[in-house]
Amino acid sequence: MTLVTQQNGATSASVQNMRTAGGSAVRARELAKLIEKDISTGRLSAGSWLKQVDLEAQYAASRLDIRQALDRLEEKGFVKLEANRGYRVEMFDTQRFRNVVTIRAILEVAAAEEVLIHIDESGLVRLERHADQFAHAVSSGTVVDQEEANGAFHTVMLEYCPNRDLVAMIFDLRSRVPVTLTREKNTATLLAQTVRDHYDIVERLRHRDRPGLTETVRRHVLAGLEIV
Repeated sequence: MTLVTQQNGATSASVQNMRTAGGSAVRARELAKLIEKDISTGRLSAGSWLKQVDLEAQYAASRLDIRQALDRLEEKGFVKLEANRGYRVEMFDTQRFRNVVTIRAILEVAAAEEVLIHIDESGLVRLERHADQFAHAVSSGTVVDQEEANGAFHTVMLEYCPNRDLVAMIFDLRSRVPVTLTREKNTATLLAQTVRDHYDIVERLRHRDRPGLTETVRRHVLAGLEIV
């Protein structure tokens, strides 16, 4: 009987450890997103060294959670661990950016083809409304307004893609483009073309024009290569 009690106690302890580990993993993911955002917006500048003790204080996190978050960011290419020195924010790599945009074009065309099958008229009305909001942001809004409106357009469009793994991959790739870069390089010409592309995408979807849709989406994504 004593043996059974000890086994049950050990099992309870194991369950508790698993819960603790699970909670730590969730916290690490949250921290990774926060640090990634600060890198993307330039708050943590490219080339800067990341002291874990400073990050612990800044994000009110444990050393283990910070380390796990940095490991996640290293996998995504946002930071690099250098032996005996620590983590450093990666410098912007033009070739890697081109690779990411090229992959995005392939994935977003595939997602658009799924959207074409599943979107209904109410979805098209929603999407057109977001195209209007982006156009308004370009004409009279702030840079933040433009970014939010553009993100909302693509988020709504991808709601109609049932392949959620594909959608997750697209948003992951989109997050790898530094916001500071797009803010510096976005020109009036590029923004105006984005406005036209959004309306063109809506019309291609409405008329079930698959060839036209794939061409517009591909051109729309690859236009990002003009900023480097």
